[in-house]
Amino acid sequence: MLLLTARDLQFRAVRFTVVTAGITVVMALLFLMTGLVEQFNREPYDTVEAIGAERWVVPEGVSGPFTASATLAPDIAAGVSGPGAAPVIVARGSLNAAGAEPAEVLVVGHGYGTLGSPGVTEGRAAGAPGEAAVDRSAGFAPGDEIALGSTPLTVVGITEDTTVLAGLPVLFLGIDDARDALFDGREIVSAVLLEGDPQAVPAGSAVLGADEVAADALGPLENAVSSVDLIRALLWVVAAIIIGAVVYLSALERQRDFAVLKAVGASNRSLMAGIALQAIAVAGIAAALAMGVQAIIEPVFPLRVRVPARAFWQIPIVAVAVAVVAGLGGMRRVARSDPAEAFAGPGG
Repeated sequence: MLLLTARDLQFRAVRFTVVTAGITVVMALLFLMTGLVEQFNREPYDTVEAIGAERWVVPEGVSGPFTASATLAPDIAAGVSGPGAAPVIVARGSLNAAGAEPAEVLVVGHGYGTLGSPGVTEGRAAGAPGEAAVDRSAGFAPGDEIALGSTPLTVVGITEDTTVLAGLPVLFLGIDDARDALFDGREIVSAVLLEGDPQAVPAGSAVLGADEVAADALGPLENAVSSVDLIRALLWVVAAIIIGAVVYLSALERQRDFAVLKAVGASNRSLMAGIALQAIAVAGIAAALAMGVQAIIEPVFPLRVRVPARAFWQIPIVAVAVAVVAGLGGMRRVARSDPAEAFAGPGG
């Protein structure tokens, strides 16, 4: 049966090549959509981890510092105490650079060498007025001159995986620079960061854990993630339709062949297995090719695509399962073929 299946694939090589190419494109898109969802889900947690705080003291009633613009009253901020307590500013700002369009960034103003000062992969963190570190996705390098509003800054460090809200880069700089650029120097505090549980939390404030802050930052993307998940489901439907159609056509064209094979003793089970193997072969080859295609397409996406390792075994397995289900129509056609057709005349 394996030999018969292989010979049929060879006889219909052009058709199966075209179908495999189509399924490859569909599965490459599935890999990319899976990578987008993974990036959406992981980026706020990576950014919160880079900031380094276990607890965030924020204004009471605020769901999180990334999605609200409320600030702590000065007396409340001053009354927060605990391990490593450090005030920060979290706000959106406009980043300017010579020869480039203004770009929106999330600004994190922090104390030098305190919580909020990120680890960098290139250069160093901001350690003096006029210095800043920024996520690599912003497109800058150490030594570049930029400006937050009208406040000039020099990029001294590059961070990785510090974005929020589907790719918005985070700019890290001294808290006084952030106040000057965004709040005309006023003593604004968005939150107080802590390394552990607070010792004192004044009335009018609330304590959030790092995971709660990250989950809140993910909230505005829920509809986008749901939309991508819907697209993934539709892509699986498209893949099933394509595989099902080609397998059914193959079974239809080979109906008399199946009748002959049944007449000489072939069982329904073995013939149906041959049809299933065709579907599995198309899905398996397409899944393998899709891994390479998505790696080629991934760098051109405007957002980072982070395909998880599990996708490289989950998608092929699901593809095989979908192929078997899609091939049921062809298998039923095999089961219904009548051995008497083998002896019918040309018009029979």
